[in-house]
Amino acid sequence: MNEKQKITVYSSETSNRLVVDHLRQIVNDLPRAHELGLRLFKRNVKALYRQSLLGFAWALIPPLATAILWILLRGNNIVQMNDTGTPYPVFVLTGTLLWQLFSEAISAPLNQVTENKAMLAKINIPREGLLLSGAYHVIFNTAIKVVLLSVIYAYFRQTITLTSLAFLPVGLLSIGMAGFSIGLALTPLGMLYQDINKGLAVLLPFFMYLTPVVYPAPREGIMGLLMRANPLATLINETRNWLTLQPVQDMPYFIGYTMAFVVLFLLSLVVYHLSMPMIIERIGS
Repeated sequence: MNEKQKITVYSSETSNRLVVDHLRQIVNDLPRAHELGLRLFKRNVKALYRQSLLGFAWALIPPLATAILWILLRGNNIVQMNDTGTPYPVFVLTGTLLWQLFSEAISAPLNQVTENKAMLAKINIPREGLLLSGAYHVIFNTAIKVVLLSVIYAYFRQTITLTSLAFLPVGLLSIGMAGFSIGLALTPLGMLYQDINKGLAVLLPFFMYLTPVVYPAPREGIMGLLMRANPLATLINETRNWLTLQPVQDMPYFIGYTMAFVVLFLLSLVVYHLSMPMIIERIGS
């Protein structure tokens, strides 16, 4: 063993340092965290490809299944909806793919940390590398979804402008940040209690139907107010409006919610860094 190798002992005393020290350490560890995150991401992608017949298609199957169901329901007049301003298949496929981005982002931090729990207890690694691995996986799956969206838009001859393409990364980043920040905030508790992961599996489908993913957002009455109070309703609706060249309706809300999730992400990152030594100590005991 190299005599200069640094040995770190995880202890609850680690959390007594100033918050600024943790922020500085997070920044200093980013190069090592990136290297670890990239290796874990590559390992996970290769494992998925080897152990699954459908492989990368699983990134598309959940949103496609939901979209096809609602296309059939609307096409057979089982459900009635207001005019979406664009072909309904384009509308619903865009919405379900954007929701899937949020769903994957909210699950990514906890899934990555849980899957590597044993390694955390035995090896001194930059813990932010696990978060980066999850983020890289979300970005990878999102790239697959963007390719599918381009095919769908080409098939339905949906017009796309340079402006809509320029705003697309902004919308995707905002939705991804919303999911990842919430997931990161839940990760410390999720490592101690399995209820968090199980609760997400139950609540996410429910909240999807409280968000205008498969139907146009109401603008009036109580439901209109609820939609404005739902951050995901604003983020998904505005991103879809940019893509489908529909009027932008709630840009101030979009900016406000995006900034709020950025703040939540930074705070959750500090809490994650502060709490992990204590959680690792408990895991290892």
